[in-house]
Amino acid sequence: MNEVIPAGECLAEGELERLVRGRLSASRAAWAADHLTQCRHCQQRLEALSAGSESLTAALRELAHWDLPRDSAYYRALAAVEQELRRTAAFASPSQEAAAEDFRFLLPSEEPGFLGRLGSFRIRRLLGRGGMGVVFQAYDPDLDREVAIKVIDPRLVGNEVARQRFCREARAAAAVTHDHIVAVHQVAEDEHSGLPYLVMQLVQGESLEQRLRRVGKLDGVAVARMGMQAAAGLAAAHAAGLVHRDVKPANILLEAPHDRVKLTDFGLARAVEDVRLTGTGIVAGSPLYMSPEQARGDAVDHRTDLFSLGTVLYEALSGQAPFAASSPLTVLRRITDEEPLPLTQLEPAVSRELAQIIHKLLAKRPEDRYPTALAVAEDFARELARQQQLSPLELPAGVCVDSQCFVTSPSRLPWANWKKHWGHWSSRLRSLRGLLPWLGGMLLGAALMALLQGPPVPSERIVEVPLPRTSGPPPQIVLDGQAGSVWSLAFAAPDRLVVGAEDGSLRLWDLRRAADGAEGLLKTFEPRQNGNIWSIDVSPKGKYMVSACDDSAVVLWNLQTLRFEGLKFPHPHSARSAAFSPNGRFLATGDRNSTVRLWDLDTQVPVELLGHRGTIHALAFSPDSRRLASAASDGTVLLWSLDDQQWFPREGLEHDLRLAEHRGPVYGVTFCPQGEHLATCGWDGTVRLWDATNGTQLLSLKAHDGDAWAVSFGAQGQWLASCGSDGAVKVWKVPEGREIFAWRGERGIHTVRFGPDGHTLAAAGRDGLVRLWRLPLSLPHNDPSHPPPP
Repeated sequence: MNEVIPAGECLAEGELERLVRGRLSASRAAWAADHLTQCRHCQQRLEALSAGSESLTAALRELAHWDLPRDSAYYRALAAVEQELRRTAAFASPSQEAAAEDFRFLLPSEEPGFLGRLGSFRIRRLLGRGGMGVVFQAYDPDLDREVAIKVIDPRLVGNEVARQRFCREARAAAAVTHDHIVAVHQVAEDEHSGLPYLVMQLVQGESLEQRLRRVGKLDGVAVARMGMQAAAGLAAAHAAGLVHRDVKPANILLEAPHDRVKLTDFGLARAVEDVRLTGTGIVAGSPLYMSPEQARGDAVDHRTDLFSLGTVLYEALSGQAPFAASSPLTVLRRITDEEPLPLTQLEPAVSRELAQIIHKLLAKRPEDRYPTALAVAEDFARELARQQQLSPLELPAGVCVDSQCFVTSPSRLPWANWKKHWGHWSSRLRSLRGLLPWLGGMLLGAALMALLQGPPVPSERIVEVPLPRTSGPPPQIVLDGQAGSVWSLAFAAPDRLVVGAEDGSLRLWDLRRAADGAEGLLKTFEPRQNGNIWSIDVSPKGKYMVSACDDSAVVLWNLQTLRFEGLKFPHPHSARSAAFSPNGRFLATGDRNSTVRLWDLDTQVPVELLGHRGTIHALAFSPDSRRLASAASDGTVLLWSLDDQQWFPREGLEHDLRLAEHRGPVYGVTFCPQGEHLATCGWDGTVRLWDATNGTQLLSLKAHDGDAWAVSFGAQGQWLASCGSDGAVKVWKVPEGREIFAWRGERGIHTVRFGPDGHTLAAAGRDGLVRLWRLPLSLPHNDPSHPPPP
């Protein structure tokens, strides 16, 4: 019996579900399918039925539980919805008209050869386009360097939620510094157009997408090396609480000439997601490289990046994406429901071990993947070592110092003692060079140590290795064994040094033992913190230590018992700085969200100091504990007066002095021992000296090519040390500003500090090594007013 279908009727309640489940009669189903192609109201009801209150892609989750007949009208109905998805995807490929519109925000160039101006930057040429907008190569006249500038598509600016999220995610990305992440120098807003933009490191080379388009696919060694480096970069970002969300070949840059991996566009897919969800319910990202949880619209964590990395490496190795299909919805369906073909079936030459790593990354359930990106980097490092066991060693940049380097594990012999060891070992150890695997120079310290395992080597064995390109007086002591980059160190005593690494570890070293060539590591503190250790400080009497970490807590440690004291000073956001007052009464802490807290150590009650608008990078007390200086990413240094004669105030404090001469973030601040001078450094590469009483700038030095990250006074305030992203450690005679010491390596130096004696200088950075000099013995021109200390 034929059903009579009234004209103009929409599908009744319950009919859509019966349609999807294949339970309508053939004639009613045929009419419903035709009706759905014309009725937007019923299309929206169908989408809502499939996706509930979530995004359209959640339909795939529901669909996975239904056993649908192949001729179900659901597929025909989804075809109409998919057209909308295709139209939305076109957002990422602006038309020529849109391209012309994109350039209208540039001011006219005052010089020939430039496309225009954006703020103080001179735009040279267009580098590329994407869903976020356009990327230009530009010249920064203030710092005399070439940069890349990503300008957000004007169509994103009207969505305030997207705008705010973009700025928030971009600032978070700017806080992560790693060899395998494109450095974000600045997040700003154009005063003329109101467009937000990012100023980034300009990477010379090509993207993985361009490489694969040119060569098709890569060999196993190249893929293992790329996977190791990309995972190391992701590990650093995840430690800072940042999830990429859009790992794909276009966002993996290969820096010339050695194809060093640089990840870009961290977290920026979230801004696009806010706009697209508003109009279509489509989750942002690149469908070919989405994780199953992304495709379903579920909440994601750092493991979504591991799945995406697996899809990228699968494609790089085989020449085809694991879930490629003819339409976006089919791609998403394959991601959630189907397993990729075994790599060894597509590429028989691929090693079983390498294929296992990549397939583990592609596990459908996050809990079946690797737990962390660091674990991924370690496995790729082992596989790279296995593949290159008979290859010559190509040492990572910055691993050794000067013309010879003698390595012990985990510390290194001082330069002065090398001759007595060399005769005994040189002939036996030259043969070992070819047996060490190529490490790539970028792996986190933990992966490096894992690589050096294998055939056991006695800890006292010394290996001669060729030098990287360094210049300047060699350090007397080099401490090895830190896991990844080092951002903080502090002297616990004249011969004791605490070092904080990006994996959350804290290590205590005995410098006398290390100088004698013995094992210098005394203690690795437990429990390990969850994230990079940004700042360390030791209490005036040396009993306690605090560490500021990405896990939003400043932790108190007992240096006498070498244990966690059980006390934390909490922050609502990632803790970035901490300092004890010299009188032992106060602890100052700062976080990534403009908050400075001043704690009374007796009551553990904080007062919030308001005035900054950005990350608090550094804190310093004056020697008399009556003043506190804070340096932040808003480009300012604030000074606060603390009256030690009154009860600790509970209502908060106002700063009484503001220093704002730096261009860009200020990373370092310190008082001289007498308290009359204040030194700062920052993004603009300058080191500045100030009168601490009235804020007068006394000296400005263009100290570093790139960021200047830390400063420290020595020799009773007559020396000022600085370090920066150019890999240099310098010492200046102040107040005249004469350079009296300089050493330069191949990687950035993050932290520098003089010891209590004012003559022992320690510096550390991206290569995980801590270098120490005893000054003025290594100065090119010894100052007679400062004889060598006993």
